[in-house]
Amino acid sequence: MRRLSLLVLLTVCACAAPRAEKMSFEELYGASPAVASAEDLPPVPIAREVRPRSSKELEAALAAFSERAREYRKQVARGGAMPAAQEANWAWMTRALDGFMSRTLDPSDARGVEKARSVLEAELEQDGRTYGDMPGALAEGVMVRVGRLALLMAVMHRQEHPEELEGLPRLTWPLSPVSITSLYGYRWHPITGQHRRHLGVDLAAQLGQPIYTAEKGVVLRAGWNGDHGNQVEVQHAGGWVTRYSHLSRVLVEPGEVLARGDALGLAGETGLATGVHLHFELWRDGEPVDPLDALGGEETPSERVPMASSRAAQGPATHQGRRPVGQRP
Repeated sequence: MRRLSLLVLLTVCACAAPRAEKMSFEELYGASPAVASAEDLPPVPIAREVRPRSSKELEAALAAFSERAREYRKQVARGGAMPAAQEANWAWMTRALDGFMSRTLDPSDARGVEKARSVLEAELEQDGRTYGDMPGALAEGVMVRVGRLALLMAVMHRQEHPEELEGLPRLTWPLSPVSITSLYGYRWHPITGQHRRHLGVDLAAQLGQPIYTAEKGVVLRAGWNGDHGNQVEVQHAGGWVTRYSHLSRVLVEPGEVLARGDALGLAGETGLATGVHLHFELWRDGEPVDPLDALGGEETPSERVPMASSRAAQGPATHQGRRPVGQRP
């Protein structure tokens, strides 16, 4: 899977690390950036709104989007601001993608889903390398969609190859609605720019939102854990361990037995985090595993996929280690 560049992953839900020393454009490139305004660009017409009904139609929309994006990048010197025309191009593509994903997908759509994820990652990476000023809401919205496409790919893969589920736990989502903002695997770190391994998935959350255990288990750790901030670690049958990081508040204690769906903490941004989110990990025998291989059993991703997600505060849970009244795991 292609990995995104530094600017691609500047979203409010990414895990953070100490800030690296900055360099000016002149120090980095030996020249001042030339910025072209949107008004200076020759028009590249955006086609009418589309709502792809098949992978073939989606691939055609992706090709048109990529062609326009390349034309816009040719007109702006490296380090210049993203023109309004390219923002409109992204909006057009994301609306088309949302229309495609709103359908009931079948196995024949797997190619379109995989293609869309690849193109969105590649184009956002190229934009990150080209433009010195990318709207944060745009990058976040695209990453939310990349996460949803990754989830759809995982679900389709499980349906096509059920034999590969042997030995994996069947976990439920630790929060709802589901909006994946960063995937498992190697990525460019959003602050330091280092290419490093991301050992879990990041899920968008609201401040104070209840976080639930993904399976029955025993609390191993509950408290502060360095860069992870407030973290809860739960031991499950078969040697599996789940970890829930950056919590604003911990609701359980070590040794407590939790049922699937019990509240164990509240979402926050403690530790080294750039915004409110849940960092969720799955481990076995000291080795991390992609949580998407085990998740998705009882929840579906949110139907609402905004260009930028709201993070309004919400009232705290009050029932320690249990489901807060009115909440649903």
